Amino acid sequence: MSNAVVDRTLGNGLRLLALRHGVTPLVEVRLHLPSPCPTRGALAESVLLAACLSQRQGADDGVELSVVADVHKMTVTASCSVHALDSLMSALTEVVEGVPAEVESVRGQLIAQLRMVRAHPDISVRSELARHLFGDHPLAFQVPEDDELAGIAELRRRPFDPRGAVLMILSPDDPERMADAVEKALAGWRPLARSAPPLPPPPRIEGGRLAPLPRPGAQQSRIRLRAQAVTAEHERYPALFLACNVLGGYLSSRLSRSLREDKGYVYGVTTFFDLQHGSGLLAIEADTAAGTTSAAMEALAAELRGMRTRPPTGQEIQAARAYALGSMATRLAPRAAFASSLADLAAKGMDPLWLLGFSRRLAAVTPDAVVAVAEEFLAPERFSGVVVADPEALPRPLTLTEVE
Repeated sequence: MSNAVVDRTLGNGLRLLALRHGVTPLVEVRLHLPSPCPTRGALAESVLLAACLSQRQGADDGVELSVVADVHKMTVTASCSVHALDSLMSALTEVVEGVPAEVESVRGQLIAQLRMVRAHPDISVRSELARHLFGDHPLAFQVPEDDELAGIAELRRRPFDPRGAVLMILSPDDPERMADAVEKALAGWRPLARSAPPLPPPPRIEGGRLAPLPRPGAQQSRIRLRAQAVTAEHERYPALFLACNVLGGYLSSRLSRSLREDKGYVYGVTTFFDLQHGSGLLAIEADTAAGTTSAAMEALAAELRGMRTRPPTGQEIQAARAYALGSMATRLAPRAAFASSLADLAAKGMDPLWLLGFSRRLAAVTPDAVVAVAEEFLAPERFSGVVVADPEALPRPLTLTEVE
């Protein structure tokens, strides 16, 4: 392994990744803490605890730190100058002890913040989509409600287990020195007597389940689709990633040219991978005017069918590959973005170092492999999801398959 990366598993079970990155004298840390939430109440407690842990006593020590929670984990985001590394390590030590700050004041601020979050149309649609796809699985829990947070009578200390946790530290400094500093600071972090069991795997997405979400009088419609795919570590993922790009991953993709430039049906349309813990989903999302909802869905389905009847050409695949490699290099150039991408992989149950070899795997994909996965995975009947629209604008029947 390159000397720019140090990969250690400490005696307490914590996996530590130290990477040399950039030249500015700043340190970025991401700490992935498994914290499974099998119920909505457990999620509300985790979100409130995360908000409390973000309210540190030593907030004027040059360390910026925040903690966020979802149903699988808590993620600590921290940064400082290289000269404040000791303060950052001290702050992380406080976080893993799980001691909440003053709960009542934090609760009030959190309720106000989440009320604004839930009011955003995209957030409400995302919640409806999760309920439709995942049913009673905890993945359907998105944002706690006010009464769930208000009903928490007491927020107790909740120390985290270093086993399964992953800490990533990026700086221009020597990775060995960074790793030594982290190991020394967190040597006292002890495993719990019993750790919480992980959440069950998410259910597989069955195709053909489109649900209308009526919004009477809405001038704009939102189409949100998902289909079962493969995980990012699967050998066919790079080929499917390129097929997804050919379909709708960038401005010169088929969906963008057809639905946006040629027909003018949509304000925006995109395809991407919606990776979940232990699962991978293909996503298609489009926004259109109410009057063009049916036409947009018909055109979208036609382009999906076209991935079989008009397979991706070598030129399309090469353009999609060039875009993917270029955009990834640009997007991951900032140290904070690179650190967050590593943490996101850990949150999905993946090895964060997978990211370091992805460009090489993309470059090795053959056109035949892209054509094969496009034919298998991009059929319209494989997609399910929700369509948010005025009831009068919804197609009847609501389907992506051809009606006899």
